[in-house]
Amino acid sequence: MSFPSPKLLNEELSTGHINFIRNYDYKIPLVLINDGIHEKAFSLQLSGLETHKKSININYISSWEKIKKYSVLEFEEFFYNKSSELKIFKNKIVIIGISDPQVAPTFQTPFDEQLPGIAFHAFALDNILNSRDMKDDFYLFSITIFSLVIFGFIFSRNISDKRVILKYLISLSVFLILSFILTSFFYLKISSSFFLFPFITLIITEIIMYSLQGREELKGAIDEAVVLQNLLLAKEKELGKLQNELSNSDEESVQLVEKIESLKNDIERLKENEDDRSEAQLKTDSGVKEFYGIIYTSNSMAQVVELVKKAAPTDTTILIIGESGTGKELVAKAIHLLSKRKDNNFIAVNCGALTDSLLESELFGYMRGAFTGAVADKLGRFEMADEGTIFLDEIGETSENFQVKMLRVLQSGEIEKVGSTKLESVNVRVVAATNKNLTELVKAGKFREDLYYRLNVITIELPPLRERKEDIDVLVKSFLQSEGQNMQISKAALQALNDYQWKGNVRELESVIKRAVIFARSDKRNLLRLSDLPKDLIKETRYNFEDLVLDSLRGKNFSHSSITETAREFGDVNRTVISENLRGMVLRTLVENEFNIEKTVVLITGSDDEETRNRVGSKIETFISNIENDLKKFNAENFEEIKKRLSAKYKNLPAKFHNSLDEIIKWKIRERL
Repeated sequence: MSFPSPKLLNEELSTGHINFIRNYDYKIPLVLINDGIHEKAFSLQLSGLETHKKSININYISSWEKIKKYSVLEFEEFFYNKSSELKIFKNKIVIIGISDPQVAPTFQTPFDEQLPGIAFHAFALDNILNSRDMKDDFYLFSITIFSLVIFGFIFSRNISDKRVILKYLISLSVFLILSFILTSFFYLKISSSFFLFPFITLIITEIIMYSLQGREELKGAIDEAVVLQNLLLAKEKELGKLQNELSNSDEESVQLVEKIESLKNDIERLKENEDDRSEAQLKTDSGVKEFYGIIYTSNSMAQVVELVKKAAPTDTTILIIGESGTGKELVAKAIHLLSKRKDNNFIAVNCGALTDSLLESELFGYMRGAFTGAVADKLGRFEMADEGTIFLDEIGETSENFQVKMLRVLQSGEIEKVGSTKLESVNVRVVAATNKNLTELVKAGKFREDLYYRLNVITIELPPLRERKEDIDVLVKSFLQSEGQNMQISKAALQALNDYQWKGNVRELESVIKRAVIFARSDKRNLLRLSDLPKDLIKETRYNFEDLVLDSLRGKNFSHSSITETAREFGDVNRTVISENLRGMVLRTLVENEFNIEKTVVLITGSDDEETRNRVGSKIETFISNIENDLKKFNAENFEEIKKRLSAKYKNLPAKFHNSLDEIIKWKIRERL
């Protein structure tokens, strides 16, 4: 507990703490106790009262603006002029403090956007003097009561009763009046939101159900997943029919065989989409092992782990070989933690990231004045790692000049700082790593043979991820768990990860998962899908709903009836689903091509037919002009404000196209400005 300076000079000085707790409201602990010291709250100290309460919840009874307040100059003038107004301060508690919101901390209350801290404590003082702080003794009880009331409404509801909504509204009015009386006159804190939110939801549900009662179910309820599933079933049925036709035919028809092969291909692609909506069952913890951050289940990594366990307890120099991203530094750390040096420093240095001069001064340190800017002595990494382990990553990137100095360290355990002639001894275990073939570099004269043999006492070779694909599933699960929020991955996306060759190994896989999680969260999903993965990882032959819509519309040359015909073709889906997907594809293509309308027309039509291009061009112009006309209706320039007013534009548009619509609106705002 830290007291202000005057308290240190005069222990008799009265003080009070200004701490508070912010939860759903503001609470002030009335007494803080530390090492036998009892410190009252500032407001309680000012009141001069004693209370059995441990804390108070602040009750803001009015706006800060209604409190009578004076500036310092006004207050001084009263004394200087011996003003008659001085009498108003008789028998009053005067609080002096800073109220300027640019200097003082502020709070938001139901009455004020910016309530200064001094006013906060003034309200606390008022609450103590007048016993009108918010009492939360009834809070938990109110939750129980309101829960029972809500359940009572749910179980007693009568769908056929046309006056049910009116009854709900009357009940809501009674609740609001009762809440006002309890909080304003009895200062009882109740859980209003615990009643209001479910009750309002119940009212809205009743209104929706009432409005839909007696009507047919809307056809627009069919979503993309159902459409794709219907197409899959239809094609499987057609395939079975054609196969029966082929088996009953005396002569083999080339056209029939080609049609069957085409259907099989379509079915395979549609199944991939179905798998893209199904959650993959990742391997459970049985059989999955973790070794100092290395997650594996493969035999090849198990052999690496066994070798690490055998080599780590010795003081032998170790060379780790493996491609970038295979986890060489994790292995080096495991070696250190399993050695007798584990209680001392583990220092990692990336030799490939530094020039010769920088690497030498970084590893061996330098003396003051050794070069321009060396204003003080600096410890080198070898000195920092004394009695510990130093990890030299990318040792194959070093020059021959540096290799000579490294050889001396390994042979004698002595280093020479830059700018010094004195040799200093260090006791360091060296673990080196490289993604290059040092044997080939030795033959080419690019790496010293004697240094190679010094480093290569024990070699640990890490297999690339493409050679241990059984580890991909467990690595994906581990990375997803580290992202939290119960993230999962679809069967199709997991298969794509298993089919990829992973030149960047585990590091690349981790980056891909992090990227996919960001994309999935932006679409409010907890399932990673193929669309979240980089294009390099996805087979170009895969189907998606937009492709099917576009292919169908192209086949009908974007005629006036093409949207209706496509909707019927997809199983009588609502034509809005088709038209909004077309609008979304147009908006996205416009954004991807920097708002070039002509290029967008070419890409959407996929045809040289002039009449088809004119139809699509006309649709695109209509989409854009609709946005322009809406923008003309108001003069706002702030995008967020404009977006709220254009909420109808987003209503039926699939969420995956919302970002594209954002960019189109921003484009038109820029043009207008």
